[in-house]
Amino acid sequence: MIEAVIFDMDGVLLDSEPLHDQTNLEILAAYGVNADKTVTNPYVGRASEALWDAMIERFKLPAKPEELIARQWEMVIRHLPESGICESDGLTELLDHIARKGLRATVASSSKVGFVRAVFDHLKLWDRMEGFTGGDEVKHGKPSPDIYRKAAEKIGVSPRNCLAVEDSTAGVLSAKAAGMITVGYVNPTSEGQDISAADRVVGDLREIRDIIDELNPT
Repeated sequence: MIEAVIFDMDGVLLDSEPLHDQTNLEILAAYGVNADKTVTNPYVGRASEALWDAMIERFKLPAKPEELIARQWEMVIRHLPESGICESDGLTELLDHIARKGLRATVASSSKVGFVRAVFDHLKLWDRMEGFTGGDEVKHGKPSPDIYRKAAEKIGVSPRNCLAVEDSTAGVLSAKAAGMITVGYVNPTSEGQDISAADRVVGDLREIRDIIDELNPT
């Protein structure tokens, strides 16, 4: 039996990875680095610190990590409302099913709290989710289990009674390490992510309704 569904955000609730890609590559370009998203793909689902520490070392960027992180999140928050990004296909149906089953729903995102709030505003999620945990609320980001454990703790549910939905390698490993049943979601634009460690893999969020029914048959 499960009591709660914990969602990753970027690439699951909305296909925001292209916005992140564009922002990160624009920042690199400002330092004269001509890169494509294959450079940043290994850091999908991970904390910003991991990305920018690696970029500074690889390209010898004359900047401090905190400067680049602040610039990244200011840009994505500013551009989100005009981005045209909608909720992922099937999300409304899945959230309706979760509510009908009497389950809890929350978010565990590597994104900073400010951007999570912006996404909740953008998608009007405040009445659909109990809350969220952002990447800056834990010391160790994904693939560490910290963020999933904290998200479960916030709503008072044991990790073993949670179903996690993830689209990245780091996210799947994080949820599994926290002891959660994990569904890997194949996001159309999240290339290069190995989610094979998930308990189940789906290509449509609506498929998770059947998984929930299998786990909670009544």
